[in-house]
Amino acid sequence: MKKILSLAFPLIISQLISMALVLTDVWMMSRLSVSALAGGGLGASIYFFIFIIASSTVGCVANLIAIAYGQRLARPDYGNQQIRFAVKGAVLLSVVLSVLFMFSFSYAPLVLTEANQPEEMITLAMEYVHALKWVMFPSLILLVLRGLTSALGNVRSIMVMSVITVILNVPISYLLTFQLGMGLTGLGLGTAIAAFIVMVGYGIWVFKQTEFQQFAPWLHLEEYSLKLMLPLLMMGLPIGLAALLEHGLIYGGTLMAGTISIASLALHQILLQCLSFTWNFNFGFSQAAAILIGRDFGSENYAGIKQTSLHSFLLVTAISVFLSAVFIIWSDSIANLFQLDDGTNNMSALLSSVIWVVALCFIVDAWQLLAINLLRGMKIVSIPTVMTAIGYWVFGLPAAWLLMPLFGLAGIWAGIGVGLGVTGILLLMHLMIAIRRYSAIKIEIIH
Repeated sequence: MKKILSLAFPLIISQLISMALVLTDVWMMSRLSVSALAGGGLGASIYFFIFIIASSTVGCVANLIAIAYGQRLARPDYGNQQIRFAVKGAVLLSVVLSVLFMFSFSYAPLVLTEANQPEEMITLAMEYVHALKWVMFPSLILLVLRGLTSALGNVRSIMVMSVITVILNVPISYLLTFQLGMGLTGLGLGTAIAAFIVMVGYGIWVFKQTEFQQFAPWLHLEEYSLKLMLPLLMMGLPIGLAALLEHGLIYGGTLMAGTISIASLALHQILLQCLSFTWNFNFGFSQAAAILIGRDFGSENYAGIKQTSLHSFLLVTAISVFLSAVFIIWSDSIANLFQLDDGTNNMSALLSSVIWVVALCFIVDAWQLLAINLLRGMKIVSIPTVMTAIGYWVFGLPAAWLLMPLFGLAGIWAGIGVGLGVTGILLLMHLMIAIRRYSAIKIEIIH
């Protein structure tokens, strides 16, 4: 458990710092107007719905590097070569996906119109999206750098990088948004400018370090080939599809909330930030556990896989139960933080009626997040994708749609909870089967 905690703590801090960055953007939106909060939140949903495909595909470079790290214990030259190939393939894929997906945002207004979103919200959403889309490329390159440093154990640099990002982003975004009167466009451009600066700075620092110098993407240029993207695509596309299915559930709820009222849509953005807050805790643990699983998988240490899986499950369950209780008990503090009541609505009361449903989602979300990351550490991605499709789209979305007319926003979140819960249970069952199978193979080899 010590290994998980030592690796997870800087990653969690990094995730929380990134979360603070998102919260400051949401806070600035709320200072503009309720409409800006609703429209900006809708725009953020559009961006991240697309970005999650790219980030999930490129982000699996951390799993590939962790496996190669385990392999180089027995075969150093081969392991280092595989790390170089993973880094180059991820950089190449980042360029290709950035170009493709940035063009895809032009179709967003058509989708929002078909989803019956208010015209005012579509205009505001696209104002934010057209600025925010420039974050795509630097964010993907930072994922590559983060995958390299975390898989090789240098996670503190990720925490420092996240702090610098916030230090740059907040004042730049505030200046553009309020002082220069650019509104939601200023928020998006501020984030993009900060991301580019950090990408360049962190990249220079990483490849000046002795342990990373040999993996610099500008070395051994003859190794570049389109086939370097294949391992990432084979592993990353199912991961991206699974993430797309999950965010289809989450942002399907966003579209449903938009059909209720602007107040419900605005509050839904706040609740998404609450879910994201706990997600960042659990992601830190899950990512740390997945790195350890990948190393053990590469070195064929299946007893270590079993131990890491058990310890990480206990950790994420405990932290999720604790955070659920905190959000339920102090729901008024959330309302005060975002100043939800302006004398013309009753959003605080609506928040109190929904927050307990959202809090229950924290626990099941932790299970599915951990299980799918541990399976990825063992290169198991196809069956988990099918399971997410069943959980999110066969159970989650229909449940949200059926419960919405009866319970409004609370019904939408209850449906989201059903989808996350079913997915989490299915993935945990598959994880246990996978661990038993690999343990049995190891025993047969020994005998």
